[in-house]
Amino acid sequence: MPTLMSLRLADALNQQPRRAGVFFMPFAKHHVDRIHVKAEEVLVVATKSEVADILDTQEKMGAAVTAFVGNRPAAVFGFVSIWHGVAEAWLIADDIAKSMPMTLTRAAKMVLDISEISMSLHRMQITVRSTDTRAYKWAVAVGFKEECLMKKYGTDQVDYFLMMR
Repeated sequence: MPTLMSLRLADALNQQPRRAGVFFMPFAKHHVDRIHVKAEEVLVVATKSEVADILDTQEKMGAAVTAFVGNRPAAVFGFVSIWHGVAEAWLIADDIAKSMPMTLTRAAKMVLDISEISMSLHRMQITVRSTDTRAYKWAVAVGFKEECLMKKYGTDQVDYFLMMR
């Protein structure tokens, strides 16, 4: 059962002008079964079935929505509330998401903006693998600024940037 915040986010996204064939739903665990997850940082941490469980738990601690292109999930994004006023954003994208970067970037910005206002956040943060230039550029595009480099942060001891907005 999705959180009320996830339902509200999906509804707000579907009310906005968007590319034809793109729609949003509150995240459901089975959406991950249809996303082709290749992100190194995700697969290092867990298997695909474990990723579904992790995201399901994270949705309950914040909110998450799935972006669909036609009937195929293209991306899942959301945030986890860490404590009052602070949350951490996350994203898992399928290769199909590359075909609509502006649509997903606008949707992600809206999710972040709505979340920051509705939860009275003074900080939203994200971690980005230091070698993933595409993810870094996307984080900047949705309003994050680099704060620091976290040495050996990943489970595979890879460096990550901590970014905030």
